[in-house]
Amino acid sequence: MQFYDCHITFDSESEGTIIQNMNCSAKRNWGESIIQDLNEYLLDAANFAISIYSAKIGEFRLLIGTDSLTRITAAELTKFLKKVFSDDNFLLEDIKVKSLREILPSQAQKCLTAAERSDYFTYRSHWERGNLQQHRNFTLNYFNNEEFKVEEALFDEKKFTLTQARNKAKKLMADKTLIDELERIYSAENPKKFYGHPVHYKFSAKNSQGAKQMADLICHALYENKRLVGRSITLISEVTEHCYCECDLDSIFDQSAGNTIIIELRGSKDEHRNYATCYERVVKEFAELVRKHQQNTLFIFLEITENPGFATKFIQNLQEDIYLVEVNEGSGNRAEAAAYLSDIIKHGKVELKETNVEVFLGNKVSFYPSDLHKIYSSILRDSLRNNTYTAYKQASRLMIMRSELTAKDAYQRLQDMIGLTEIKKIINQIIGNAKVQKIRSTLGLEQHQTSLHMVFTGNPGSAKTSVARLLAEILSKEGILHTGEFIECGRADLVGEYVGHTAPKVKRQFKLAKGGVLFIDEAYSLLEDREGLYGDEAINTIVQEMENHRNDVIVIFAGYPEKMKNFLSRNEGLRSRIAFHVDFPNYNAAELLQILQLMAKNKGFELNPEIEKHCYEIFSKVCNKEDFGNGRFVRNLLEQALLKQSQRIVTENEGKEIGRDELLQLKVEDFEVNVVAQYSDNKKKIGFNLKAKE
Repeated sequence: MQFYDCHITFDSESEGTIIQNMNCSAKRNWGESIIQDLNEYLLDAANFAISIYSAKIGEFRLLIGTDSLTRITAAELTKFLKKVFSDDNFLLEDIKVKSLREILPSQAQKCLTAAERSDYFTYRSHWERGNLQQHRNFTLNYFNNEEFKVEEALFDEKKFTLTQARNKAKKLMADKTLIDELERIYSAENPKKFYGHPVHYKFSAKNSQGAKQMADLICHALYENKRLVGRSITLISEVTEHCYCECDLDSIFDQSAGNTIIIELRGSKDEHRNYATCYERVVKEFAELVRKHQQNTLFIFLEITENPGFATKFIQNLQEDIYLVEVNEGSGNRAEAAAYLSDIIKHGKVELKETNVEVFLGNKVSFYPSDLHKIYSSILRDSLRNNTYTAYKQASRLMIMRSELTAKDAYQRLQDMIGLTEIKKIINQIIGNAKVQKIRSTLGLEQHQTSLHMVFTGNPGSAKTSVARLLAEILSKEGILHTGEFIECGRADLVGEYVGHTAPKVKRQFKLAKGGVLFIDEAYSLLEDREGLYGDEAINTIVQEMENHRNDVIVIFAGYPEKMKNFLSRNEGLRSRIAFHVDFPNYNAAELLQILQLMAKNKGFELNPEIEKHCYEIFSKVCNKEDFGNGRFVRNLLEQALLKQSQRIVTENEGKEIGRDELLQLKVEDFEVNVVAQYSDNKKKIGFNLKAKE
């Protein structure tokens, strides 16, 4: 539905009945009863809703609402008004449409309120009649709903050519998916007329600000090509888990025909990470509304990649009934980012010289639009404190110290890890290559895409999973991965119980990992005794999805060295797609001692030389044992030592006050624990001695 504000003028010297009555009723606020009659007359005469909401001698302001899926023009409206007002009851002359502009539903609500206050009509009885019969629950009063947030905007109606659309996309550092869609929208193969929406969109971005600009660009292009009737965009966000069966929600969808609705799919709470159950009814309700209105309303579904919320479940629910085109957030180099940030500042609330923009970009070479909106928010915050509310310029800022571990970025945490020389070199190579490709891009040189799929081989506790997590975070920060999402899965997540279930399960894991790392632990568990079973189907689908997502998912297979050789030999296509084979060797005694020292330090303990010597001897004995646990063994050793220390302290200090120093002191005997005994050559055997004498 589209709303218009129309300003008309007419000959105020006319001798028409309405003018005479209005002049005689000047003390009664321009004759409310006359305008009520006129509003009733307008409603009966038009095939759309039209009402006077403001009146002066010689001019009226009209509110118009239409759901005919055609745009109202000034020429058509002038013709209609001249016919209506030429009636013997009115006889208004020289009628002109001074302005006709599309307005938002929220603005229409204000016009209706103004008309009610002037007693020009009874709002509901007037606007629920005529051609709005299907909108019996018609309402614009949904902005204070507690179950979701509503924001509205109108995009520009200026002429918008394909060249202008391309230039705008370039300024937004657009992804290829957005550029390709603009080309399709402007294609000569498409009719320049609205018949319904052949496709809808799923946007992926790190925050909503960048996505809104992409939506504005897409919608403006569609409007220019007559694929949208109206310019109104409604954003529904902060959806609570109780947002279903809402009449306000129904009203928004019912009145959206010809316009655009954006639904942000992350929900109302950032800390929610698993929406599998709590948002099930919301997913069902929204999906049903979308199915019902998809023909006449354009839908854009926004996935916030840093918090995807219920996005995956929602898209899965809809994908069989609606055709979705995916548009991803783009990225740009430092020069493009500086221009983008300057433009945000120019149209924002901060006065800042363009030469200062570079200061805010730090040392990064690649940026997402979302990164720049985040930087702008920081600039705005500091500007308010330093330049506007200057009394706070010298105020002390509350700071809560973070632990050394969390304060360090992922790259530094990796560098601080013991050993792992090979993987550290590989990551430096990947980062270096990415920076070179960015430079080649700025110089107009050809870029070379490199496969980054990997195999991690090593025994338990050799840090394979920990390194994979850090790798996802590092590559995201460097702009190599879009989200840095880390999805860990095994056989149960990939292999179905019945025919036809395996491929969808594999594809789902790739969708969850989009923009990040898919870590498949104990990958050889997919192998089965006979070929052609579900495990082979999973492997074949993985190979296919590695190709389909070669630019947005890094797959890491992990497991024991020998078993991984058998796994890779099963499928030649799989082996050929893996670029890096990284071996995680067992730690030696000295490295294990370093790991113990680091773990103890992070828990607030200092190990004395006697303990270090004792533990080194333990590590020397166990590090060559079969199925040795490496880092896990060290963690178990320390945790069991802390348990034994607690027991010792309680026993030794029964009835006494325990001091801080005693709580932070470990002794050698605390490390004589079960985890050490299980690797002993003289382990006690449990069972029956069959040769025992009777």
